[in-house]
Amino acid sequence: MQARLTPAQSALLEVAILFLPAIPAYIWLWPNVSDTQSRIANIVVYLYVLAGTLFIGLRRWTWADLGLNLRGIPLSLMYGGVFFLSRLLIILGVQWPGEQPTFTFLTALGEIAFYIGMVGLVEELLHRGLIYRAVQEWRGETWAVWGSSIAFMLWHIFGHGPLVGVTMFFFGLIFAMIRRYTRGIIGLILVHGLIDLETVFLVSRSNQEIASSRYTLSHPGLVIAGTLLLVGLPLVLWLLHPRLAQTA
Repeated sequence: MQARLTPAQSALLEVAILFLPAIPAYIWLWPNVSDTQSRIANIVVYLYVLAGTLFIGLRRWTWADLGLNLRGIPLSLMYGGVFFLSRLLIILGVQWPGEQPTFTFLTALGEIAFYIGMVGLVEELLHRGLIYRAVQEWRGETWAVWGSSIAFMLWHIFGHGPLVGVTMFFFGLIFAMIRRYTRGIIGLILVHGLIDLETVFLVSRSNQEIASSRYTLSHPGLVIAGTLLLVGLPLVLWLLHPRLAQTA
């Protein structure tokens, strides 16, 4: 008798198929577009991924199952806020090359709308929503944390390089642990967008450019404090939070 895929396995297979167009995109599209064309192409890509994620996910689960619920928003914002603060301290402690970015009121609103309403929403719904839910149902909670983090790393590694990919794995791991304890992604969507906006407004360079740039530490104390927060956050989520939850 031929074995049939479970709904979770089928969902993960469909996610893999969803990303087949990424192969010609990385080979042909992204190397040949200007900045304006790149933003338009990014919007089209995010809309495509959003449509595919909803099509795959809502055929098997509810909105709440995918994390779009009101659970754990304060907790998400608390832990996400620590992550935001840690990166802010590091960014402010570094002298970045190039000129300070400037924005008009309208362009700033456009960036906020794009990174929260598009990047934060789509990436969280895909990784901590659909992929997390599918792996959780298939292999359990721990695999969901690691599996969604690996998927988040792969999302970034092809466009930005291995160093950024490893960084995004760490990013994804923190967010996946927050997702595990809160059971929702609404708070993560907001924090994700704000974290990206830190780079846009304060550095104005892509992740790949930042990783390859030469920079100096203008305020080492801020960098040390931010690094300690950044390293300590996953330790708190992994070791301390479960004990606090048991005693609450």
